[in-house]
Amino acid sequence: MDDPKLKEPEGISFYSIRTDETFYAKLEPTIAAMINSSDMGINASRGQDFGWRLAPKWVKLVRDFAADETKMDTLAAKLRLEDGEVPTTTQILNYIYGRQVRDYLRRLKDEEAPFADKYAQAITDGKATPAGSAKVADELDELPEESEPEDGEDLIPEKPKPAKPAQK
Repeated sequence: MDDPKLKEPEGISFYSIRTDETFYAKLEPTIAAMINSSDMGINASRGQDFGWRLAPKWVKLVRDFAADETKMDTLAAKLRLEDGEVPTTTQILNYIYGRQVRDYLRRLKDEEAPFADKYAQAITDGKATPAGSAKVADELDELPEESEPEDGEDLIPEKPKPAKPAQK
C-alpha cells in the first residue's frame, strides 16, 4: 500500500493492571470476554476481576460518545432498543470499532481501485473511455480493425437474454 496513513485498526485496547500488558480485541466475543474479565464485568464483585481495564483512549471515546445525545439516539435506534433504554458500553465499543473498520475498508477499496468511480461513471454516461484516461492504443503503430461479433450478437448486451428453462 502506498499510503502510510492507511493502517488497519488495532482493535479495542485493554490494559492489564496486573501484568502491564496491552491486548487488542477485534471480535465481539473477545471484546465481551475482556469486559467480563475487567472491573466492568458483571461478576467483578464476585472476585472475577482479572485486572483488565479499557485503555484510556477508549474510555475517552466511550465517554464522548455517551455524552452526545444524538449519537446515543442513533445507536439506540439501530439496535432497536425500547424507549428509555440506552446502549451499553459494549454496544458503544462495538459501534465505534465497527465504524473504524468500515472506514478503513472503504479507504482500502479506494486505494486499490482509485479510478473505479470514473469507470462506472463512463459506463453510465455511455462514453467509450473514462475522461482523462490514457489511451494505450495511441502507442500502437496501427490500430486493429474492428470486427463484428459473430451471429450479430453483442459481446456485452445492455439487457441479458432471459435464460431458457431447463427441460426434463
